[in-house]
Amino acid sequence: MYKLKNIAVILLAMFSITSAANGQGKAKKPNIVFILADDAGYADFSFQSNRLIPTPNIDKIAAGGVKFSNAYVTGAVCGPSRAGILTGLNQATFGQVYNFIQKSEYSLPLDSLGLPVSQKLIGDYLKPLGYSTGIIGKWHEGFAQRFHPNSRGFDHFWGFLWGSSPYNPGQATLVQENNKPVPAASIPYMTDAIGNESISFIERQAHQPFFLYVSFNAPHTPMQAKQELLKKYEGKFTPKGRALNAAMTESLDENVGRILQKLEDLKLLDNTIVVFTNDNGGQTVNSFADNFPLRGRKGEVYEGGIRVPMAIMWKGKIKPGSNCDIPVTTLDLMPAFINAAGDKASRYKALQGTDIIKLSSAASHPVGRPLFWYIGKDRGAIRQGNWKMVFGSDQAPELYDLSKDISESTDLAAQRKDIAGKLSALYTNWKVRLPQPVWVPLGDGIE
Repeated sequence: MYKLKNIAVILLAMFSITSAANGQGKAKKPNIVFILADDAGYADFSFQSNRLIPTPNIDKIAAGGVKFSNAYVTGAVCGPSRAGILTGLNQATFGQVYNFIQKSEYSLPLDSLGLPVSQKLIGDYLKPLGYSTGIIGKWHEGFAQRFHPNSRGFDHFWGFLWGSSPYNPGQATLVQENNKPVPAASIPYMTDAIGNESISFIERQAHQPFFLYVSFNAPHTPMQAKQELLKKYEGKFTPKGRALNAAMTESLDENVGRILQKLEDLKLLDNTIVVFTNDNGGQTVNSFADNFPLRGRKGEVYEGGIRVPMAIMWKGKIKPGSNCDIPVTTLDLMPAFINAAGDKASRYKALQGTDIIKLSSAASHPVGRPLFWYIGKDRGAIRQGNWKMVFGSDQAPELYDLSKDISESTDLAAQRKDIAGKLSALYTNWKVRLPQPVWVPLGDGIE
């Protein structure tokens, strides 16, 4: 009798999973899994280059969909960039220009720093459409309860509110799950923990459409790798810190693979949009990232600070193995998510992007669309077509033709005064309408 009961329980569980998977398979609304790496280099994934290690699981997203060769974020550091992603607005247009990091001081108290509650976030658009929403990992958008993920449209949160966390088992003391502390002793290596919790969320939500924000902190500092992986790479890179980055990137890739495999096992992958990108340019100093062939790094408006790897997979909707050369930004994700969920992004006039999935199949280059950056202290940039202009507080504006000079090595401002004058006027007109930053740092940290 006992064995029969056990068999019945197992069969019931199998039936439930199968029913959920079948229901998802027939659903018109796709699941959305948005995977974000942290401080990775432009050349640090093998769908981009062979300068670090193979990343076969991340590569599957590019191979199964579209790779964007001109993809940008709207901020050069973590918090502002993520604010742009979550709102669909350039964060400078609502004053969230600066990062906030531990042990630094700002013009406002710590509990006043965060995404303004006046701004709608992704969950505010998707939840009314029947989506369950979750974030696993790094938040970095505020500490007070009004800024908390559970207060900002996320049904489920497992992770940390600060912009960084220890990786080693037992050391992550600030992790919480839906406002409740998670004992550090129960947390394995952080990248694995984020993978585990993402898989658990997918299993729980398999019966309905879901939006999952997988917010990895790898390879952001502190540089802590699994020792067994680190041994594989020691002595193989210059500088030596690249071995740490390689080991941490392998853990990242392994967990992306685990997430994709879970979607496959539950027969959800064919009805899921999977996005992979990075939150800002690579941190070449502290995280040993490689931004080749780009100039600059995290915290700068040269390409190395704002241009990122990006790939999107959606079976039946995006041609596998395709490449998109059109300049896109992470602002273009929100309209795509809204449209895919069955709503019309065009109804929301505040949104500043264009559906990235539609752009990926566009035949022509939208030359007329300027892209803007303002990262504070009179530093900013504009790109229109192949031309990019860089502005700094202590230097004359610089002009680059990115179609011929992706490394921004030859300033053409003096030779092409016509282009420089046009872009400068567009940028000035945009910047003069920006509000003052809501807070400013009293130090110079950008981590």
